This record gives sequence, structure tokens and C-alpha cells, in this order.
Amino acid sequence: MNSIYVIGVIVGLFGGILTQAGQLVQKKAANDIFRASHEKYLRRLIRHPLWLAGLIFGIGGGGIAYVIAQSLIGPALVPGLMAIGLIVLAIGSVKMNQEQLNPSEITAIFIMIIGIFFIGLSGLAISSAQVRAALADSSTLIRIASFTGAYFVLFLFARLLVLSIKAYSGVFIALGNGFLFAQSDFWVNPLIAVILIVLGGKGTTTQVIIFVAASIILSTCGAVVTWQNQMAFRYSQASNIIPVMHVPIQISPIIVYFLVFGLPAPTRVSMFYALMGVALTITAGFLLGRRKEVLAEENPSEI
Repeated sequence: MNSIYVIGVIVGLFGGILTQAGQLVQKKAANDIFRASHEKYLRRLIRHPLWLAGLIFGIGGGGIAYVIAQSLIGPALVPGLMAIGLIVLAIGSVKMNQEQLNPSEITAIFIMIIGIFFIGLSGLAISSAQVRAALADSSTLIRIASFTGAYFVLFLFARLLVLSIKAYSGVFIALGNGFLFAQSDFWVNPLIAVILIVLGGKGTTTQVIIFVAASIILSTCGAVVTWQNQMAFRYSQASNIIPVMHVPIQISPIIVYFLVFGLPAPTRVSMFYALMGVALTITAGFLLGRRKEVLAEENPSEI
């Protein structure tokens, strides 16, 4: 087995653990702030030392590990590998934040982990060279623009659901965040593919446009997801909303591999593993999203 592939897998797993550890710490800070007072929630939260520590763990450590893993093994496998952190999330939510999971929710978390394992078995790795070659094709660029636009529309639709189905506000906030996070997952790789060329002054006009677009999308999505996750923590348990957010994150690499980049399946069973992983992930997301929320008293239209 290629040593670079092994290192990429290990870094991806480590990044997932760091990311979910950071989410747990941020949720702990959100609980402390919200129970003390509902006023000026975000202003008080971003000054909380525990929340800042969680941000450093999740966005800092987890984000760096994610970019390194992406550069080594591509965008198709890394989201699945990083979802190993869901195990940390499930255990930590009960131990640290005193959250309660019913039997169907515990089952759902394990179903999602199995689904992610199947996605990993699919072997849908994409190299930076393949990404650069794809970015030179006009039809691929059209598919990339369509994918980006469609996921932004799905994010807006999830936001409308937040306002119209208030009993599940946290779940729909998390689902919308998942579509934005999936955008980040995708656009990291085009950025990695062209950044050295563009900064070296040798980039084509198309590569410069891709560099600028990727930078804007990544920074915007990162800021919105971080902000909206804190709002979702007011409405629901981290052990419910984070796995729901992972539903579009885990499905997107399959769409990117086959529909956006138009690559062939690496083995005869790859499609089977991919479809099984998607089916199990969607099932788990449905089971985790059924719980009605009782934490919040504010109107979600204020979010």
C-alpha cells in the first residue's frame, strides 16, 4: 500500500477526532452561556475561554489536518475518514455535556459509522493532478458551477425550513450547514491544485478565477458554518445535529467523483460500496433528526 495514502488516511482520522473534540468543547461553552442567560448569547459566547479553545481544536487543528489529508489523498475519501470523530462525539456528548441518546439515536450513529466505512471502501480517491486536468475542461467547469449553485440553493431551502418548522430548528440549521461544509470540502482541492501556480505568477486566467472563487467560498462558508453551529447548539444536542450535518458532507464526495469530475469507478464493487454508504448515511440522518427540540425559547427568525 502506498505510504502517502496511509499517511493521508491517518491524518484524516486524526483530523476528525480533533474536529469533533472541538465541537464538544464549543457545545459545553454554549450550554454554560445559555443556561446562565439568554441575552447577548453570541457576544458572550465568543469571549468564553472554553469556546475559544474548542475553536482552536476544531477549526485550527482539525482544519489543518483536513487540508493536509486532502492534499495527500483527495476530496473523495477525507470526509468519510474524518467522520471517525462521530464516535468521539457520541461518547463525549454523554460524558461531558450530559446529553441523552435514545436507543434509535445510538443505533443511528453506528449506522452512520458503518455507512462511512462503506464509502471509505469505495476507494474513490482523486489526485491533485486529476483535479488540475479536470479544471482545464470547460464542461467540468460548468458542472462545478452547477454543483456549487445547487448546494447553495439547498442551503437556502434548509434555512426556510428553520423558519417554518420551528420544532426542528436545530436539525435544519445543521442540515443547511452540511451543504455549506460540503462546498468547503469540495473547493479545498481546486485551491490546493492551483495555489502554488497562481502565487508563483504562472497561473492562467481560469486558474486565477478558480483561486479567487475558492478563497471566497472557503472563507465565507467557514465563517457562516461556525456562526450557525453555535446557533444550532441552542436548539438541539450536539450528538443529534452534528451527525445530521454529516449527511450532505458524506454524500457529496460520491456526487463529486462520478457526476462533477466524471471519473470511472476504480473497481467493480466501488459503486456498490458507495451506494450502500449513501443509503446508510441518509437513514442515520433521518433517525437522528426526528427528535423535537426544547432547549430554545427564542424565535428562530432571529438567527
